[in-house]
Amino acid sequence: MKKILSLTTALFAISSANAADLHTIYQQAVANDAEIAAARAQRAAQSMNVDIARGALLPQAQLSYSVNQFDTTSDSISSGPGGLVITELDKDYTLNTLQIQASQTLFNLNSWYQYQTAVSGDQAAGLELQLAEQQLLLRTAQAYFNVLRAQDNLSTAQAEEKAVKRSLEQTQQRFDVGLIAITDVHEAQAAYDLSYVNLLGQEAALDISYEALELLTGQRYDRVVPLQEQVDMQKPQPADVDQWVESGLSKYPGILLAEAGRDVARLQRNAARSNHMPTVQLVASYSNADQPPFGDSSKPMSSEATMIGVQLSVPLLAGGSLYGQSKQAALQSAVADHQLDSQRRGVRQNIRSLYRQVSTDVLNIGARQQAITSATSALDATETGYRVGTRNIVEVLDAQKNLFRAQRDYANARYDYILNMLNLKFFAGTLNEGDIVELNGWLAQQ
Repeated sequence: MKKILSLTTALFAISSANAADLHTIYQQAVANDAEIAAARAQRAAQSMNVDIARGALLPQAQLSYSVNQFDTTSDSISSGPGGLVITELDKDYTLNTLQIQASQTLFNLNSWYQYQTAVSGDQAAGLELQLAEQQLLLRTAQAYFNVLRAQDNLSTAQAEEKAVKRSLEQTQQRFDVGLIAITDVHEAQAAYDLSYVNLLGQEAALDISYEALELLTGQRYDRVVPLQEQVDMQKPQPADVDQWVESGLSKYPGILLAEAGRDVARLQRNAARSNHMPTVQLVASYSNADQPPFGDSSKPMSSEATMIGVQLSVPLLAGGSLYGQSKQAALQSAVADHQLDSQRRGVRQNIRSLYRQVSTDVLNIGARQQAITSATSALDATETGYRVGTRNIVEVLDAQKNLFRAQRDYANARYDYILNMLNLKFFAGTLNEGDIVELNGWLAQQ
């Protein structure tokens, strides 16, 4: 079985040539992942809310100009020598109107709180992007190591299929010369059929895992750099789980985002309450307009007016809608408080669970490695016993299964450790590209 392990290592070394590594794939994901691109675009779009809300506090001005053509017919009554004379008057004239209006908010609490809400929302949008970037780190690592996991499972399935097939051939030969019963052949055949089915499933799983990488980067891969055989996987540092929890409560973007959401909800509550308050505006206008002609004249008259003043508006009655808006905003603020509390509880639980899991993974890796040694020795002894007639083919096949299971469990334990450690750093708010670079150093050199 040592030859099988050496062959697997050699195949990994060959496959590393011209293969993509973790950091390369991450950089391609940063440039091509659709989710992170959407998060960046959303961040840019939400930043415009600050400019939009600020506009209500800044001067407003508008200009209007109109030209109207009139064609009128009217009767004019006048006194003449013979009595009243009715004369029909036709007037054709054009009226031009120019008007400029300007205003400046002097006091409007609602607009002020809406602006503050937009500023807090902009900060929340930045945290959403930060969270999406850390999630991309996780998604890339998970997709990459799932490929390696699938490769290891496939290599083990291939070795198992070959070993069981060899056992089937040897069993058939021993039956042909009358050394064993036909039942041993049937047992070996059944074991081979199951190993072949497992091999087909692992081949499909590997193809599916590569699809996940293509989803991230938009590129197709057929080889990635494998993990080194010897990697020093240590327990989490610092060794105090409370320090991890403290880090998560102060740095995890999900909590910071929930805190920003709470602040936004409180500002929206204040904005809704301020709808009851008066507003004050400085207003000014200028108009230069033509007036219709007077009497028999067909020439318009010109008028010009300038106005400046202060406008006070006080909401008196809105059918209860203002009260409803204020009450709704207060309830939404309470929702944000509960959501923040839920986030904090969830982070505490996740960090404590992941910390214990990573610590267990370290011990599990050592135990799985020892299990391979024990299973290899057990298989060698069982095969020797089978050759001298003290063991049967079922025992040999069981020993082979135990060895291959031990190899799979060892590989899975190492990948579980890596992904659990990344998730621990994610909830602690410390996950960054440096962790990807460090993991890249754990890969086999090309």
